[in-house]
Amino acid sequence: MGLFQRDVPSKRLHASCDVCRKHRISFLPYLTPLRRSVRLLCLALLSLTSLLTGCSSFGSHYSNVEKSLLAGNPEQADHIIQETQKDYGQRSHLLYLMDRGMTLHLAGRYQDSNTFLEEADALIEDFYTTRIRDEAAAILVNETQLPYQGDPYEQVMVNVIKMLNYACLDDVSAALVEARRIDHRLNVLADTVDDDSYREDPFARYVTGVLYEASGDLNNAFIAYRKAAEGYRLAESWSQVTLPLILQEDLLRTTQALGLSEEFHDYQQAFPDAAEPFVHEQDMAEIVIISMNGRGPTKTDLLLDLPISLDALHLMVLTKQGFGRSHRRMRGPDAVLFGLQGDIVRVALPQVLQQPSPVAYSTIRADNGTKTYQRDTQRMYDVDAVAKKNLDDAYTSLVVRAVARAAMKMAAAVGIGYGAQAAVNKESQALVGLVAASVAKIFAILTEEADIRTWRTLPGEFQATRLLVPPGTYSITIDSYDTRGNVLPGPVTLDMTLKSGETRFLTQRILK
Repeated sequence: MGLFQRDVPSKRLHASCDVCRKHRISFLPYLTPLRRSVRLLCLALLSLTSLLTGCSSFGSHYSNVEKSLLAGNPEQADHIIQETQKDYGQRSHLLYLMDRGMTLHLAGRYQDSNTFLEEADALIEDFYTTRIRDEAAAILVNETQLPYQGDPYEQVMVNVIKMLNYACLDDVSAALVEARRIDHRLNVLADTVDDDSYREDPFARYVTGVLYEASGDLNNAFIAYRKAAEGYRLAESWSQVTLPLILQEDLLRTTQALGLSEEFHDYQQAFPDAAEPFVHEQDMAEIVIISMNGRGPTKTDLLLDLPISLDALHLMVLTKQGFGRSHRRMRGPDAVLFGLQGDIVRVALPQVLQQPSPVAYSTIRADNGTKTYQRDTQRMYDVDAVAKKNLDDAYTSLVVRAVARAAMKMAAAVGIGYGAQAAVNKESQALVGLVAASVAKIFAILTEEADIRTWRTLPGEFQATRLLVPPGTYSITIDSYDTRGNVLPGPVTLDMTLKSGETRFLTQRILK
């Protein structure tokens, strides 16, 4: 039997007690609204607790994915993501497709990987042509109510991984289809963002150049290399990657092969440390290594609680020894405390957590029994830095929306309080209005959450190298080294037979 579900029987009162009768008569008008208010408060808090649990649980599977990758078991990592598909939900379906595409690539199931990435690519295109966003829910709740569309660099990376899949399948023509899609996507991006925003992707351009060269199209290879060099120059202030030596050599080689004497001379002056250029001979073969190192970027939410009265400021000083940031683990208790106080608003903003890669470089060795050829990889792309740049580019609009959302939520909470007062009798208005407004303010604070979804199965960085060898059968070994020069566990070993003029692509993932 619930609280206040029935009146106290009159026989339990002293018949001769006028005080009891008086209090019973005067208390009855409050029972129904008070009962409703308590039920409303209890149900709301239970719903909010459920909401909080649901919001915080998504993403917990990534720790098990990382453990599987650390153990060298990408198949298990892919299985974990497959088993947690329902946790992604429809709003994060793109993220699910991208995660599956990445883990399947690492498992060597390149065609299966492209099946998911092709669907992801089509979904991204739909985002450009249709409006499927639930803007009202995002304004009233938080940014996670919007379908995840991916950051611009993630959209480009979908095509990069597809391109690498086709390259590993020795299907260069299909890989070049992705190269043209990358070119189109970057051209569209350049037309829609400011000059100082992320608008060019030098690593994507570089891989397309290598593929064009593998197909014998030196002219388009040179164009891609030149765009890559320009991309590195534009991003130098934030990318944490300087123009790679390997790209300098590629520019020298292709301009020499194409007879572009003026450009060749300019590059010679600009790249004094580059090796002597050489023209690929038809009877030589090449191994291209793409090394994916470290953990990919993750995001967390920065919770800022802002007092709008002196009493609220005093409460925050007592509870936080100052005011400002809240810890995620305390978001529930803080929401209840600050919601009951009534004059504190919360703004949630995302921030990128960068995790430096432990890999300094990898060395590929190709031994044909008579001679060993070797070369070290070079750092080509810092995914963490690019993720941070993408967030920085969007930050102003994120702040404006977060502040506007917080203001609308608090205004709505006040309106709910007034509306509840108008719905009951005069004697109960103060109590019911207070309960309704408090619940609404708790809801406003508790549901304020930044969108921290991101493609976490990506690596933290890409390194690459190219090794030119005579045709033949080779024993391939790839050793990786940390910043102290120590060999990392888990060297890659395989046998490979290369034909004249053939280019073979290899990828590896080093998570530790």
